[in-house]
Amino acid sequence: MSTDAQQRRRPEDAGSRVSFWEDAHHGKDVDSVSWWQSVPELSLGLVDRAGVAKGEGVIDVGAGWSTLTDHLVQRGFTDVSAVDLSKTALDTIRARLGDAGETVVLRVADVLDLDMGRIYALWHDRAVFHFLTEQDERDDYRTSLDRHIPPGGWFVVATFGPDGPTTCSGLPIVRYTHEALAAEFPGHDLVSASGDEHETPWGTVQQFTAVLLRRRS
Repeated sequence: MSTDAQQRRRPEDAGSRVSFWEDAHHGKDVDSVSWWQSVPELSLGLVDRAGVAKGEGVIDVGAGWSTLTDHLVQRGFTDVSAVDLSKTALDTIRARLGDAGETVVLRVADVLDLDMGRIYALWHDRAVFHFLTEQDERDDYRTSLDRHIPPGGWFVVATFGPDGPTTCSGLPIVRYTHEALAAEFPGHDLVSASGDEHETPWGTVQQFTAVLLRRRS
């Protein structure tokens, strides 16, 4: 697909973002999308590194069909929220969790204008931030982040790395090094840097950059 075609498809308001990501999930098998992971080892490793207590709040933004929520519940976390633009994706998580997920909060919402009415000990984002190609979108994201993470709170964010794809789901993205990604959040200290080579269901490899940050007091 050409750059012009990508830009024409790019959702630029809340309604079009909902439609785009609902279409991205509707009618597909969970293990047929490029971002599928049965075990989100990179994310879980950084959550472990943060060391938040199992009774503290954890929020996964842009959760999609991610199994992070499942694994957190299995590990004994009791205050977990997941946010996504796609109701289809969150309904799948709810069905997958069953009775074990009774306390999990699933919210259809836009991370660029998110207000859960509370704070969390840790905010997790795998592959949302790299879709924000415009400065005003990144500013809105940071506003939502700061609304939900207090001083001393933790932030895990993962994006495509410098050798990763230039698009995802037909949309342009921004690739980051560890240093550039951490620099996007000047009110946070870099605690740990990591990454992985994610293999898609059809065998291609996507380089991911990930950082664990802590909001300054």
